[in-house]
Amino acid sequence: MSGNRAFWLLIATSAAAQGAVTYLGCRLTMALAWQITHHGVGADLRSGATWAGATLLALSVAGVVRSVRQLWRGVSATRAIDRQIRAAAVDAPGLTATARQAGLTTRVDMIEDSDRFAFTYGPLRLRTVLSSGFMESATPVELRAVPAHEAEHVRGRDPLRALVVDSLTARYFTLPRLDHLRTAIAADRELAADRCAVAHCGTSAVAGALPKADDAPRWASVTPAAGIGGRDLLAARIPQLEGHPPPRVARPDRLQAHRGRGHALRMGGHRFRLDDRGNAAGLHRTRSLNSSTTAR
Repeated sequence: MSGNRAFWLLIATSAAAQGAVTYLGCRLTMALAWQITHHGVGADLRSGATWAGATLLALSVAGVVRSVRQLWRGVSATRAIDRQIRAAAVDAPGLTATARQAGLTTRVDMIEDSDRFAFTYGPLRLRTVLSSGFMESATPVELRAVPAHEAEHVRGRDPLRALVVDSLTARYFTLPRLDHLRTAIAADRELAADRCAVAHCGTSAVAGALPKADDAPRWASVTPAAGIGGRDLLAARIPQLEGHPPPRVARPDRLQAHRGRGHALRMGGHRFRLDDRGNAAGLHRTRSLNSSTTAR
């Protein structure tokens, strides 16, 4: 399922769920009003309609509270991190020019941080940030792949999309299907960004940058963002870089377990192994683009 299709399916599912809640609420209200009209104010309110209405109201209120809290957390975290990044940004000669050549039109900042990350954040005002740790570990060719990857996240306004998806998932927390759709949306956007980077810099550059980029740092984990890191989606992204169709996203746990323990990959002159969580470990230099499975 494509990310756009999954996104609009999530929107449609949420709208249908809201319609169903509204309809049931109206029906239960009418049933309660009929009971009070025919039996008076002192009618026994312990009927099934009363309990069903109370349960529906409780779930609706809980969903609204969760959704508003998710929105507030995302917006507040974005503002706080934007202030932090602006204050910590340092000069990076050539970074802006490299980003413009890759089609990245947002503001690009570099901050001093030993962690290796690169991500785009901001639901409305998009910003891209790279850490000094990542820039020091990546080669010039790999550094060109990162802005090309982030440019696709900017075109798709993925931080805003992530905020909407997280809010709706929190609102309708009783629908586990939405968690699956959220994973499918995130996987598809990362695959699209990887294809954009490959078209701009080649498979070798993306394959080299991918294991060097960690997830967003902990201080930015609450912010709606999208970046070249994301170890939980490696199992879907690696086959595409190898020239194979990416696996179908079934469930988040199955996505992480895909090509589990002992799978060694060689891409773009880099070799790394996926452990049982789908994390990359043991980065080495090799000479081929082939993949092999080692039995241990």
